[in-house]
Amino acid sequence: MSNLQEYISKRIRVLRIKEGMTQEMLEEKAELGTNYVYKIENLEPNIKIKTLEKIMKALDVDIPTFFDVTLKEEDSDLVKLIDNLKALPAYKQKKLIKAINTIMTETK
Repeated sequence: MSNLQEYISKRIRVLRIKEGMTQEMLEEKAELGTNYVYKIENLEPNIKIKTLEKIMKALDVDIPTFFDVTLKEEDSDLVKLIDNLKALPAYKQKKLIKAINTIMTETK
């Protein structure tokens, strides 16, 4: 299990509760299968970027809010990276995210 996966799972739960939504309500609003949010919050499946986007939309949060960061205008490289990542197919997104996490871990 990656720290990113754990963060995303916990963040979905926190934002869901903040919005006063049950897991079932979020599943319905995000058009997800039964018990899917439960599984995500309990780290069972690896979440796909498209699924995360559906959940973020259902929770009415943008990327900076979800990841609890503020992007400054001078962070245009980061914005460009995120936009480029979103334009890729899910399998390529997953590979790149894994590579970036590996690089970050090795440079600490």
